[in-house]
Amino acid sequence: MLLEFLAGEGGIAILDVNPGLVIWTFIIFFIVVFILRKFAWNPIAEALDARAQKIHDDIDRAETLRNDAEEKLQEYLKKLDGLRAEGQEIVAEARKDAEELKNEIMATARKESEDLKNRALREVSLARDSALEDIHNQVTELSITVAGQILERSLNAGDHEKMIKETISKIKSMN
Repeated sequence: MLLEFLAGEGGIAILDVNPGLVIWTFIIFFIVVFILRKFAWNPIAEALDARAQKIHDDIDRAETLRNDAEEKLQEYLKKLDGLRAEGQEIVAEARKDAEELKNEIMATARKESEDLKNRALREVSLARDSALEDIHNQVTELSITVAGQILERSLNAGDHEKMIKETISKIKSMN
């Protein structure tokens, strides 16, 4: 619609070809291309090449960093596995040591208990032997006393009964 308006008013005919205008358009175009090529094209191309080179360098550096990171990750994973294994060994050794210590303590306690029991049995046996020896000495002493009394006098039935009662009372008084 704008084209019809311009054509109807007697203004610019867009589709009309003017040979002078075409020649000057080509000349100006080539001058602009020459100036751009001479002054702007090389700096633009160099800037684009530098940018492309920087991008390639960044990609290479990123690849190198990624490879280094993967290597370090593998290293750390190996170290972690080693530390896990070492931790499990330490725990197993601690359990083994604790078991040995428990067994040693139990053996010591059993031995001390057995020694205490044997000592108590010896003491009881010694006390029993001592008591039996005391009883034996007392019986012997009483027997000697009774025998001496019997020998000193002749016994009749009343004396005999009296002597038995005296002996029993002496035995009771000793306890």
